[in-house]
Amino acid sequence: MASDLANSPLPSPCRPLLALVASLVLSTATGCIGTGEDEAPDFSCQPGQDSPYADGTPYLGIHADPGNSDVVACTSASSFELEWTALDGYGMTQPNTFSPDGQVTYATTSHPEPDGCRLHAVDVSTGELRWCRSYPPSVSLGAIEVDEDGNLFFTAEDQLVALDQHGSERWTRSFGDVHGDKDAPWGVHFTPHGHIATVTSAGTVYLVQRHDGAVLAQLSIPETWGFVAPPGLEVSVDISTLFPDSVRQDIETVWGETSGETAETGFSALMGAGAFCDNTVGISPSGNIYVIGGGPSETQGALVQILVEGTPNAPVLRPGWHSPTQGGSATSPSISSNDRYVVIGDGSSTAALLNPGTGNPAGKVMDIFACDNNTDDDPDPSVCAVAYEEALERAPMVGAPAILPDGTFIFWEFGLDFAADDEARDIAAYGPNGMVWEAALPDGLDWTSVITVTDNHLLGTASRVQPSSEQFLSLTFPRITEDVVVVLDRSNGELVWQHELPDDGTATVTIDRDGAIYVGVMGFLSILATEDRPNLGLLKFRPTGH
Repeated sequence: MASDLANSPLPSPCRPLLALVASLVLSTATGCIGTGEDEAPDFSCQPGQDSPYADGTPYLGIHADPGNSDVVACTSASSFELEWTALDGYGMTQPNTFSPDGQVTYATTSHPEPDGCRLHAVDVSTGELRWCRSYPPSVSLGAIEVDEDGNLFFTAEDQLVALDQHGSERWTRSFGDVHGDKDAPWGVHFTPHGHIATVTSAGTVYLVQRHDGAVLAQLSIPETWGFVAPPGLEVSVDISTLFPDSVRQDIETVWGETSGETAETGFSALMGAGAFCDNTVGISPSGNIYVIGGGPSETQGALVQILVEGTPNAPVLRPGWHSPTQGGSATSPSISSNDRYVVIGDGSSTAALLNPGTGNPAGKVMDIFACDNNTDDDPDPSVCAVAYEEALERAPMVGAPAILPDGTFIFWEFGLDFAADDEARDIAAYGPNGMVWEAALPDGLDWTSVITVTDNHLLGTASRVQPSSEQFLSLTFPRITEDVVVVLDRSNGELVWQHELPDDGTATVTIDRDGAIYVGVMGFLSILATEDRPNLGLLKFRPTGH
């Protein structure tokens, strides 16, 4: 159900560029630039980027950069207006990305037909579809990574795929586990040396050449550390059969058949896969790789550091330290841009999402420098102790928290029981010295997406949920939802601007070179709602004011 809220811009004065952006060349700097009376304001967002990413592209891939920090180094506008909608009827769980010149955006989506298009190239100016390609449903669980030459890289089922800018296939690479069975890679990021890094469901990390897909190095986490996979959600029947009829119909509308591979990949995978690893790797600025997955036992997982040594042409992967987590944690590691901190959302798993009382969810930060030099609180040099943490009050996070260079991590609270008081915190910032700020969204809104952090704002989506009387375990099915895209003040979490959406979002809100923002609409809550039908797609909002 579309919200009837009017736009609520709360203008704020134009802020000077932060020191981080001031160091950039003027042509790629962003922020509020003085303009004459007849000049249009400049909302450009073109931070400097290192190869193999295109310089000036603000949003690089899942979680904004190879470190999954969710931070974009530019000043964003304080109000926007809707420019176009595209991909109507297709749901997005992951963010859209951009061509090097910023003229095309790429999105992976759901599709109810087995051979339907799930990878789309959309014209940024008009929202018109340039081309699309059919890939298995699992392609929608990752974002498209684009290099400076305009080539596209992504994962689908057991394959890593490379296309050129026109959608023509350049190469594919399949992976197999130790038994020779198919092994599914989980998303990609580029390393500082220009390689593709990925991790598979079985916990093997690969470095792959971009030009031909050749494997340069690999390391199996289970074999190296002796770790085991967490238990999955053991069910002997399709759990969707236990849902209300309207919910099952919505699942078919979005993903197709409610049994078999399509439904399992779509709905069940969104709730957590139960593999050894089901998250994208994080790449530090120095090139080391971080992976969260299985651990010493079925009840204990681990964040592992993998060192990248050798030469660019002959890299070698070696084990670094590991940090214990709760079994089944399902958020990607987020690394600060100065290579000092890594944060995880611990306690996030399928079982914990459906029954929050079973875990102790928290945001946990490790000091990379301290652990590398064994000056952390654990005397074992192979183990990294948690430097500081903050317990979550509702349920586990279903996406990675953002992390700033000073160690402040920004997270959100959300629970599928919808039982939180309207005054309870919805979003908060926590640092090495404790709580920086915490805020409740107004009018009963709940935060619903991963957070994008700019120099002055937090970007994301929020929903006002009216619960129904239908339940499954601790999951309360919504009756209807009212949904908005929001901009918050980064310094205190206060609402700056909001605009209604056709449905709720789970994908990260992205930002382009011109400062426009994009919202991928999944309709996850509407799919679960008893009296709401999903209304999916991609929306672009142009900036209008500081």
